[in-house]
Amino acid sequence: MNEILQQIPMGLIIGYLFIIGMCLGSFFLVVGWRVPKKESLLTRSHCDDCQQTLGARDLIPVLSYLILKGKCRKCQKKIPLIAFLYEVLIGMLFTGTTLLFWGTAEVIAAWCLLALLAIISASDIFYQLIPNKVLAPFFAGGIGLRLIQPQNEFWWYWLVGFFAGFLPLYLLAELSKKGMGGGDIKLFAVLGVYIGPVQVLTVLFVASCLAVIFYVIQMLRGKVKSRYIAFGPFIAIATGMVYLGSGWFL
Repeated sequence: MNEILQQIPMGLIIGYLFIIGMCLGSFFLVVGWRVPKKESLLTRSHCDDCQQTLGARDLIPVLSYLILKGKCRKCQKKIPLIAFLYEVLIGMLFTGTTLLFWGTAEVIAAWCLLALLAIISASDIFYQLIPNKVLAPFFAGGIGLRLIQPQNEFWWYWLVGFFAGFLPLYLLAELSKKGMGGGDIKLFAVLGVYIGPVQVLTVLFVASCLAVIFYVIQMLRGKVKSRYIAFGPFIAIATGMVYLGSGWFL
């Protein structure tokens, strides 16, 4: 398989991966939007304002947004910019993670992490919610992956990762009654299974720093409307920094 890939120009491989990643980004955004509302993932996409069902030409990642100038074809209401940004960003991240981990079993874990973090970031931004229906399958998948491919670590290493991600935050929430949300705590537990105890605690530290910096900037700009911050996106960014850059970050 690798010999075949070596015969394909790298630019073509990157192009294909980017297209696949953009399509996945569009799907992940839909999942993050629909699951908290208990909407079916099987129904066709539609405009949330006029309810017009979208045709194939309206669903081409990135291109449709540019051609339609960011507006619904029928009612001309603006399509949220996040749709465009998500497709581009996930396209880039999917390409990068695939090239970085290709040829190793870790590539599957990297894809799972990307999907999980993309979906929960969307749901947390839209609804300030990280659904159990999203976390559960990725938790089960993470356990399965680590049991099959333990990466030269003892099987309990990933179990320690689970407790390292869950226990400190759970105890903090129980003792203070003002800790982070339950969805965030469960997310860290799932992340611990994928990245282990050291990295999950590093993610907690980095994500907290990023969230504080963001909150202070918003406060200085006079744009703080609530004390609540959607922590999911910061967890996602921190995980990317730590997981992808673990060779130099840790």
